[in-house]
Amino acid sequence: MQNEYSDPTFQQFAMNMNLTGYATAAPMAQYPTMASPSQPTYDQASASTNLVHRRRRSAGGRRMSPDDLIPLDAPTQPRRYLAPSATSKKDVPSYYTKRPSYGRVSDDEQEDELNEEPPAANATDQEKIEWKRRQNTLAARRSRKRKLLQQQQLEQAVEDLTREKEIWRTRALTLRQLLISHGILCPDFKD
Repeated sequence: MQNEYSDPTFQQFAMNMNLTGYATAAPMAQYPTMASPSQPTYDQASASTNLVHRRRRSAGGRRMSPDDLIPLDAPTQPRRYLAPSATSKKDVPSYYTKRPSYGRVSDDEQEDELNEEPPAANATDQEKIEWKRRQNTLAARRSRKRKLLQQQQLEQAVEDLTREKEIWRTRALTLRQLLISHGILCPDFKD
């Protein structure tokens, strides 16, 4: 029985590995690597990863404001699904079959709404489902706006505190130099 570690390819690979687990500067000369068209090369993979990271960073970046978000009174966009999935629009959602009666909306949320009346008692199931979807869409828009405002407030607070820290640091260093110039011993700060 042959051990998987006795394979000459593996032994050559193991010899080219250093103790940290990374390949050494001298690659295996007798086994040239060729990139297959079906597998992306390292450069392609890292470039696409960088692109994804760049998109993620810019999606919630400083340049976005609450005014850039979809307004609450914008119509709900129709869904166009190419394939059925667990999250795709269903004829009758599971929450509707489990809980056919809807709870009352609180007074605070009613003021926030766009005066959309709930469907009448004699409304069809499809009308009730569409109304509930619209309410969920509006709630998601409000949530995104609230999160963006909170993030902007936090970023502003960080900027203010950083600026204030620099002011106090400059003052402390100035006063320290003044004390030293007058021959007064002053501790040396390690920062």
